[in-house]
Amino acid sequence: MPEIPPGDVLARRDLRFDSSSPPLNDGFKWAVDRSLAWVRTDPSEVPSYWAGLTDRPLFYSRDVAHQLLGAHLLGLDEQNLAMMRTFAASATPARRYYPLWSFTFTGEPGAIDYTSDDHFVREIPAAYELVEKALEQYLWTGDPRWIKDPELARFRGTTVREYTAEHDILGLGLAGEAGTGDIFQGLASYNEQHHGDHPLIAADGVATQWAALKAISTILGPAAAAGVVDDDGLAAEAGTSADRIAQMFARDWWSENDSRFASGRTADHYDTDMAWEASWYPAVKGLLPAGPSAEAHLRFLATQLRATPPTNIEAVTYLPEAFFAYHHDAEAMYWIEYLLASRADYPEVPFNIVSHLAVGLPGLRPTGPDAIETDSHLLSDEDWATVENIAVGPYVIDIAIRGRQATTITVRTGPRPLRWTARFGDFTESTIIAPGETSILPAS
Repeated sequence: MPEIPPGDVLARRDLRFDSSSPPLNDGFKWAVDRSLAWVRTDPSEVPSYWAGLTDRPLFYSRDVAHQLLGAHLLGLDEQNLAMMRTFAASATPARRYYPLWSFTFTGEPGAIDYTSDDHFVREIPAAYELVEKALEQYLWTGDPRWIKDPELARFRGTTVREYTAEHDILGLGLAGEAGTGDIFQGLASYNEQHHGDHPLIAADGVATQWAALKAISTILGPAAAAGVVDDDGLAAEAGTSADRIAQMFARDWWSENDSRFASGRTADHYDTDMAWEASWYPAVKGLLPAGPSAEAHLRFLATQLRATPPTNIEAVTYLPEAFFAYHHDAEAMYWIEYLLASRADYPEVPFNIVSHLAVGLPGLRPTGPDAIETDSHLLSDEDWATVENIAVGPYVIDIAIRGRQATTITVRTGPRPLRWTARFGDFTESTIIAPGETSILPAS
């Protein structure tokens, strides 16, 4: 068990969460301590933290992608950037533009997952998710390295272009794999427990590909337009592709007979069985088209997951995001409480409890370099929560939510006024807050 590192590892030691729920408060404190216990402090190593099974001293692409936000909130931005650059640099033509699956803390490929450039663990969604999350970190940190770093920029371009073309197994513009079921030859999905015919294209692959393209269009595009970074037409190309994939998914992957979206497809049919990550990733990424089909799919997920929870606790860490994204808030809270009750040491658990509570519950997200949005997910008007010292771009803010009736933002520090949009169901209200000032927006 790693020891909790010295306090100077944490750049923002004062991230605080308080609420009307003592179990959430205790769980948040536990999650912060356990997250920091996984940070590496040896100066001879890649700046990093543990991200994977606790008996493997490695950081994994899938885990890092999902721990980035919690790590940012705890001040681990240099660790995030160093690990992401390591993955980006590993995506070479010899590896068919796949990033390697894991690395040691000294930056060597994880021997358990890599023996040669022809034989290593690889799963289609990872490359796209790394691209998406790197761009999101540009908004969360305000650090231009996330979009200007040469390794990340090269990886972004080759993933959208060469990687997609290399793995377009059915000629649909969707990346997939050959369906061998061998993780050392490549899987179309993050689901390593699939039974029966393995999909050539999986819904989590489609969702992560779409999310990466959407991030390039909506984050890189405006940055390029503002002169922050050069763009060779990638943003416009990505926007067109993202729209096409969203339309294709809504049209072709919906099963009227089963009242849910397919989890994967082979050359000649779609599979609508529950397939874990492949079934819930379209909700995690927001690819489900809002309306009756999304509601039906989410009901299917909730029923299946309550009856048979995932056996790997890592999988559960995604479920609050899937349900928060469509305001199935009671279901999201059920899975947060499930994670809290586990007190699991798997690093993804504490890192994601930090992000689920600090920014997931208030629905806080950056929408531009000087803009944020909130959308409370508290279950009743009697519930309340406050989060202090959240780093969003160049700002440090506090947020207080009271049910879905009112939200308060204080801009502690920042270089200029911050634009804030608060969502309350179908109602939205916007305001601008100067540094040092506080604003409250009511639901009506």
